[in-house]
Amino acid sequence: MTHFLSRTALVLLAGSVLAACSTYQSEGVEQVRPNFPVRQGPDMQGTPPATQTPGDQTSPPSAQPTSPIESRPLDPLPSAQPRPGDSYPPPPPPPAQEYETVTRTTATGQVVDADGPPQSYTVAAGDTVYGIARKLSTSRDQLAADNNLSAPNYVIRPGQVLKGPSSTTKAYVVASGDTLFAIARRFSVNGLAIADANEMELNDVIRPGQRLLLPEGFRDTGPVTSTVRVPVTRSAPAWTPPAASPPPAAPPAARPPASTPAPAPTPAPRPAAPAPAAPAPIVPSSRTPADAQVAQLGRGRFVWPLRGDILSTFGPKGTGQRNDGVNIRARSGEAVRASAAGDVVYGGDQVPGFGNLVLIKHADGWVTAYGHLARIDVKMQDKISQGQQIGQAGATGEVGEPQLHFEVRFAPTPQDRARPIDPMLVLPQ
Repeated sequence: MTHFLSRTALVLLAGSVLAACSTYQSEGVEQVRPNFPVRQGPDMQGTPPATQTPGDQTSPPSAQPTSPIESRPLDPLPSAQPRPGDSYPPPPPPPAQEYETVTRTTATGQVVDADGPPQSYTVAAGDTVYGIARKLSTSRDQLAADNNLSAPNYVIRPGQVLKGPSSTTKAYVVASGDTLFAIARRFSVNGLAIADANEMELNDVIRPGQRLLLPEGFRDTGPVTSTVRVPVTRSAPAWTPPAASPPPAAPPAARPPASTPAPAPTPAPRPAAPAPAAPAPIVPSSRTPADAQVAQLGRGRFVWPLRGDILSTFGPKGTGQRNDGVNIRARSGEAVRASAAGDVVYGGDQVPGFGNLVLIKHADGWVTAYGHLARIDVKMQDKISQGQQIGQAGATGEVGEPQLHFEVRFAPTPQDRARPIDPMLVLPQ
């Protein structure tokens, strides 16, 4: 049953309302005229209203339409149109992370003879220049010239350090892809000892063909071979929606009833809705989110892996140097805990400069790193809960005191490479 009124019903209802509003009183009381104009019927035009006498039971005139009423059905309601996105399935979820085992060989360079640093001798009571020269396998005159000693007395004092002739030592020829850390592993020495023997810094760049003097006590164990599991990077296929279905045809016009003298006009056909444009394929993001956005996305996700003084903050550190995390002072052997729940994707000491290192992958594109550990208590593919101990703080990886290097990295989409962000943006203050 339709909820809409026809024109005839509307006119009849209006007439009833007008009749009800006309005040009519019987004998002895003056008739009250309505305070709005009442339209007269065609038979009353030009004729004054009849005078009512007392006792008449005349009914008040009812409103009459001024023209014939034509009845026709209402236009059909438009059918509901689907929204552009209703007919498309959601894009496929990203594939599960895959890993592959990779074997790497480093420190493959040659060991050659080289001139080492000068020998030295500390003068003791009773020593003579001639006797010291014999101990250093050189001549008296050469020893005097090397140390600016004046003839003929050659005065020396106990405790004085005399420089002797150059020594013969071994040197390593740097190969392509070598790092100071890998070279130190091959020769069973500390990277700092190699740096000191060559009067260089730990973070100095080494180049293929460069000769590095090997420090005393080195032991050549051969090229370093390591096997690690690394994530496989695959490009996600672009998502293409299915072809849009054609819009439904306009409903047929209603047939007018037989009693209607003229057929109802046929409604004009509605234009077809344009097909929605296909979305652009998924492509990696080339922009790093702003600090405010990163702080919002990471709020409440992470806790401190340990508490201590900040030794080095995030960001550039001098010419060509940069810290991609923060370094936190720690006690040797202090527990290091996972900053958030996740999966261990790396645990080892093959990343130069970080010593024992653990990487944990978290949900929504987050990764945390924990370096310089004295001991690793987890293994790859372990599922870790927030606050679980993953290792102990130490001083591995060429640092001078126990500390934790902590990094937070974020990838806005699965196709992006996780980039370092300031951990202080997401850690509780």
